[in-house]
Amino acid sequence: MAEILFLILGILCLGYFMGIVWYAGLSSRFPLLWMLLGMVFLALGGALHFEIFLPPFLCKILLLLTALFLCLFFFVEARIAKAMIQKAEKNLDYLIVLGAQVKGARPSLSLAYRISEAEKYLKENPETKAVLSGGKGANEEISEAACMYQELVHRGIVPLRLIQENQSINTQQNIAFSYQLLEQDWKKAKQPCRVGIVTSNFHLYRGTAIAKKKTDLLIYGIAAKSSGFLQVNYLVREFFGVLKDWAAGNL
Repeated sequence: MAEILFLILGILCLGYFMGIVWYAGLSSRFPLLWMLLGMVFLALGGALHFEIFLPPFLCKILLLLTALFLCLFFFVEARIAKAMIQKAEKNLDYLIVLGAQVKGARPSLSLAYRISEAEKYLKENPETKAVLSGGKGANEEISEAACMYQELVHRGIVPLRLIQENQSINTQQNIAFSYQLLEQDWKKAKQPCRVGIVTSNFHLYRGTAIAKKKTDLLIYGIAAKSSGFLQVNYLVREFFGVLKDWAAGNL
């Protein structure tokens, strides 16, 4: 039974890897994890089939490590999932819209979803302003901030409501550099500034957690949707992103 289970898992992982390559290409190396997992599961299935076993003490150690890893994984994923379903607070003072990949001068699918969520919120809450945060990466003709600005202005958002932050290259810098701009723009010094973080649903836990840790703003989450097919890949990748920022003291 275990042999068949490992073979099925291996085929599913390899199939998912090929699906990602077909659907989105290899814009990062992370999807290779699915190919690696597929090969590991197939190897385990083959080992069981040919009755190749490790010494009992090694099996116990591997089972213990696997159990600990799964406990940590599901603990982190539960926090990510909880952040994904929170409702947006109305009439916030500012949004910080976190950037994502720009393809040439056009938004990628992830960035397009974030832009659409920001547009919806800004039209429903006309007093809210937005900081558009994201620098210019490799193979990008314009910065992520400039791309978001162009799209939102084209969709009818008044330019005076938009502030560009075009130097950041990761989530921590998105928050830190946007916070500096908010301090300059916020006029009601005696009142707490209420800010919504707009990012992809799977990324919302980390984005809001960093903002709460690194600023004195009142932080709320606003989740943009993401690709359904790639969601599993995103959620697994985000697990490692959370661990990385936790180890760096950002959470």
